[in-house]
Amino acid sequence: MKGLIWFRNDLRMDDNPALRNACIECEEVQAIYIFSSRQNNLHNEANCKIEFLIENLKILDQDLSKINIPLTIIDSTGFKDNKDIILNLIKDRSINKVFWNNQFGNDEQNRDDNVTRSLKKNDIEFSSYHEKVIFSPGSIRTAEDKPYSVFTPFKKKWIENFNLDLLDIEFNYLSKKKTLIESNIFDFKFKYKQNHSVDMSMWPPGEAHAKDRLKLYLSNKILRYSQDRNDPIVDGTSRISPYLANGIISPKRCILEALKINNFELDTGEKGITKWIDEIIWREFYKNIMFCFPKVSQNKPFQDYTNNIEWRYEESELDAWKNGNTGFPIIDSAMKQLKSEGWMHNRLRMVVAMFFTKNMLHDWRLGEEFFMQNLIDGDFSSNNGGWQWSSSTGTDAAPYFRIFNPLTQSKNFDTEGLFIKKHLKKLKDVDKKEIHDPLMETRSNCNYPYQILDLKESRLRAIEAFNKAKN
Repeated sequence: MKGLIWFRNDLRMDDNPALRNACIECEEVQAIYIFSSRQNNLHNEANCKIEFLIENLKILDQDLSKINIPLTIIDSTGFKDNKDIILNLIKDRSINKVFWNNQFGNDEQNRDDNVTRSLKKNDIEFSSYHEKVIFSPGSIRTAEDKPYSVFTPFKKKWIENFNLDLLDIEFNYLSKKKTLIESNIFDFKFKYKQNHSVDMSMWPPGEAHAKDRLKLYLSNKILRYSQDRNDPIVDGTSRISPYLANGIISPKRCILEALKINNFELDTGEKGITKWIDEIIWREFYKNIMFCFPKVSQNKPFQDYTNNIEWRYEESELDAWKNGNTGFPIIDSAMKQLKSEGWMHNRLRMVVAMFFTKNMLHDWRLGEEFFMQNLIDGDFSSNNGGWQWSSSTGTDAAPYFRIFNPLTQSKNFDTEGLFIKKHLKKLKDVDKKEIHDPLMETRSNCNYPYQILDLKESRLRAIEAFNKAKN
């Protein structure tokens, strides 16, 4: 039998159920990736993320070639033409069965529904799998048979249902029958132009590197994760989020390797390990939210009453925020990190998002979009979940009257101001006692902007806006 593996957000061989089953069932296997610049733009994919994607496709092609699976890149105008592309390829290459791993999001599910209907209509076999989550989306439910909208009870039920058999992912690939099809990865015109300033050496492509990064983190730093995860200057997080977001490594692989050093205990043992696994479960939680409540992937808030919020829009403030010129050092240094690394420390993502939506009182969707346009680890469900949490519009959201004070956050989590000084060169010589909120004279001497808003006044304004929307 001749099989076709359709790669999407799963650019790896390890723990890839679609690829694994294609290799088990078929003597000859071919692979495709459908690339669409237009679709990437519609979904606000970051320029640095697209570069990362292309480089990972090249490495995937090399890995697949070792077992005689050619990878064909196909140009597309967007999701709507995928069913025709797949069907035409099946007919041209006499394919017997198609394999793919599912994605989350309304657009992706509509695309897959269209492809599924087309394959059924033409009597073509297919199989799809859930490799982004441990449990099938929507299967973790309350006693009332409803999807969870709060993380803690979701996690509790997740743990109750977990067993190690779910992590049976080891597989040895054997070479497949050679095909006349050849890879076109180096001939394909991606029509990609770099317009980012991210240091890409921070994110070497390929699943081998992803595994090495995971192994190094687990062996050296994970035990201190609980203590170090909120300090942005300490390299206390794994930084594998770009590899997870782009499918270069799987959540199951991450959990399995972490459990190996915790005596296979999921919720007891080393606190750093269990807390780190929590973050993987958070990803699954947000994917379940997106699956069970499609409105969150349709530019709508989870909390319906927040549709009534009268968001402000001030171009000068928006530009100041985007460019790290708000006059609040912790906010500005975080935004500088985003531009230079394509990544931002998780604690700072919350601080920055809450400042944007509460103090600035700007629509969370504008911030969510900007993050997606700049993050190399942009994962729509997690990014959306984080922004809606911070703006108090989403599931399990922070109460609307809880508003992080950026000065307090700065003093608590960047006590010495080292993170600020690293990313805000203008303030590198400012004394640590002053670094979190420089004096007027210091700002003038360093050519650093004054604060674009008053924290107390803006906080009261946000509370009033939420109260008005709720009542």
